Amino acid sequence: MNRTLAVARIHLMDRANAVIVPWIVLAASFTVNVILWMLIPEAGPSGSGGIVSLYALGVVMIVVLVGRGLPFQLGLGVTRREFLSGTVLLAAAFSVGCAIALTGLNLLERATDGFGLQGHFFRAPWLTAVPDGELVVIYALPMVFFLGAGMLYAALWSRYKLIGSVTLTVALAFVVVGVVAVITWRDGWPGVGDWFRALTPLPVVGILGAVGAVSFAGAWLTLRRAPV
Repeated sequence: MNRTLAVARIHLMDRANAVIVPWIVLAASFTVNVILWMLIPEAGPSGSGGIVSLYALGVVMIVVLVGRGLPFQLGLGVTRREFLSGTVLLAAAFSVGCAIALTGLNLLERATDGFGLQGHFFRAPWLTAVPDGELVVIYALPMVFFLGAGMLYAALWSRYKLIGSVTLTVALAFVVVGVVAVITWRDGWPGVGDWFRALTPLPVVGILGAVGAVSFAGAWLTLRRAPV
């Protein structure tokens, strides 16, 4: 356990990539939105989706940490198992930490009527329209999904390089096209629409979290034999 924590601490030595840059980008996106709300007041209540920037930078973060960190930390005598455990621990802490911070910012935005501009930046339409006690989960599980996907991509690149990354992309494209084709062939779009309309935010993020967990497991299996 101590060596797992040591792996996470080594990752955090790159604080700019692991912590600071994602939040700087989010702050920049928020600033742009505030300026927009001041210039176009009616734009505030509609929301902008700028919060997605934090999740996108989370993917970049995990890809860089795995790509740089695996050969470096193995060279320090860390085992693959310890590296993977420490990286997953950091990803979990990042997800929970971001979720707690975003929940606080959501509540602040609501309490100040969108920072006095009726803005919706930290509140996403429908997704965050849940009891306050569920907000941390609503914010955390999508981050698990994005970080899991990023780690799987980094693992495939580390082990198979370009071939692995392209194969994954093509396979996902075929799956999406295949699902769309089957639904269209069976005239199932009305049923799909009914199913989506019946969903509530918590099950949706639960599905994302489950996919993220499977992605972490895939990355774990892939990196166990990745060359360095």
